[in-house]
Amino acid sequence: MQQNQRRSILPTLSHSRHCAEGSRGSPRGFTLIELLVVIAIIAILAGLLLPALSRAKQQAQSTLCRSNVKQQSLATFLYVDDNNDQLPFAWWYNAANDDANKNNYQTLIVSYVKSSAFQAGTATTNSDFARNVFRCPTRLVENHWRQFRNYPGTGNPWKISYAMNQYVLSSFPPSVTSPKTAKLTSVARPADTFQIADVSKDLNHPAIIILGKESDGSYDVGYRHGSKYPLGKANLSIMDGHATAFSALQTNGIIMEFKK
Repeated sequence: MQQNQRRSILPTLSHSRHCAEGSRGSPRGFTLIELLVVIAIIAILAGLLLPALSRAKQQAQSTLCRSNVKQQSLATFLYVDDNNDQLPFAWWYNAANDDANKNNYQTLIVSYVKSSAFQAGTATTNSDFARNVFRCPTRLVENHWRQFRNYPGTGNPWKISYAMNQYVLSSFPPSVTSPKTAKLTSVARPADTFQIADVSKDLNHPAIIILGKESDGSYDVGYRHGSKYPLGKANLSIMDGHATAFSALQTNGIIMEFKK
């Protein structure tokens, strides 16, 4: 009888052990509440991270644009060394022969930043105004010109990112019809004199003549970094070669007309 009792107990123990092992081996799924909690946590983290990532991207673009301004400044000094101390012209008007492949400072310093000649092209997508050190990614997502998202058929057919001090022309003001420029050694206060900066979508032109607000409420300088234009800062190079950033409220002491 004891043997029979042992036999009857053994299958029961074996069945219990099999059930326990089977229970341990079967994965338990998430409940709906648990999934909703996880999704909510991910959404909160994304909401916290995305603005930080956006700010980091904007800061990186601003740093790149400042580096571009610095490199253009260095190229300007190389040009000066090769041209008897003459500064490059920002822009000059040549009437019927007005040619964007010849009449702006980008065309003069291009050999110091790339091996091929400057090609203005017919649009932003095929223009050197939007390549290499002449390209600011923040500028390229703005309107083409003023309130026009795309090229309106008037004005410059490309988005221009940077501009030079127009007062480098010996004849400016009042005239812009001669390419003759001042000498770098004629700049009395190079550490305070404007050289190159971000240009605004309002101007979209390679020559800047005013740092503050124009009479029509527009700006020549592109105060776009860090805040929505024109409340942000613009990258600027000075005639002594250093680069910095300034807002529309920080222009006091920066010299435009240095020939006086």
